[in-house]
Amino acid sequence: MKKLSAVRSSMLFPVFLSFLVLFALSGCSIKLISSYDEKTDNAVTQLQREVETFFVTIDGQVGLPECAYDNHKKFYQDSKVTISAIEVRARAIPKNTITIEQIGLLKDSLNKLEELHKLGCFSAGQVENLRNSFNTSFTAILKLELAKKRGE
Repeated sequence: MKKLSAVRSSMLFPVFLSFLVLFALSGCSIKLISSYDEKTDNAVTQLQREVETFFVTIDGQVGLPECAYDNHKKFYQDSKVTISAIEVRARAIPKNTITIEQIGLLKDSLNKLEELHKLGCFSAGQVENLRNSFNTSFTAILKLELAKKRGE
């Protein structure tokens, strides 16, 4: 009886191995990350334009009363709404953890920018550093989306 069982097991192994090889060669692939999302790409690109417009405006207002936080509340409100919409969309897409994390970091950066602005207007050097920091975040999000588009 043990011999018969051993013979059956040894016959099943090649069959199992054949199925495994066929599955691997069939072109099936396991996706560990979400697919490219054009709406996320476009929304992040548009938000980058709005943030850049804010920094260009602030840069022109350095040392002037117009630079005060109260004059830019609408920018912060609109940006928060946009980031929230991007985040909700990203969360609705399966296997999108990295994008969700990147958007969370961008959201935190905006909140910190707002808190800093409430303390007073920025200097020209601060504007440039903040601009570079935000552009780094936007670039990371867009690079990931574009890599998804290429299937990387």
